Amino acid sequence: MNQFARFISILSDITNKLVSKFVVLLIFLLSLLLGVAVFYRYALNDSIYWSNEVARYLLAYIVFLGSTMAHKHKAHIRIDMIFSYISDKMRKKLEIAISLFFIAFWVLIISGCIKLFPLFMVQTTATLQIPYAVPFAALPISALIWILYCTDDILKMVVKNR
Repeated sequence: MNQFARFISILSDITNKLVSKFVVLLIFLLSLLLGVAVFYRYALNDSIYWSNEVARYLLAYIVFLGSTMAHKHKAHIRIDMIFSYISDKMRKKLEIAISLFFIAFWVLIISGCIKLFPLFMVQTTATLQIPYAVPFAALPISALIWILYCTDDILKMVVKNR
């Protein structure tokens, strides 16, 4: 159990580092794209017709992957007033229950994505003409990362109790 928990923890940390670097790259690309699009529109009196669509998809990836980073660093908004009124043992049980709820939620999201994926492979986006599966993949990818982080949280609490 200890080795498995350590493996999941290391995998979680490596994933977080990769996701962080990827999100920074996406933010840079989004900023660059929007800067160039504004320059084209106002300085050259022309527009980059595909810039809005790409910006929307980049923003979707930034939001979904960024939310996983917020979870990893415990930066999501949560009401923790109740934790000050319960014992440590009860708090750990409640946190494990919350993590299990998140895992169940993300498993449901992934199962819905799997059902919709064949449809999104056939349909293409309006201007880029790429399959909708490419921008849509932000959701199941982030769901898998959330599941990894929640599993890591649970294992840390279980191993810490021993």
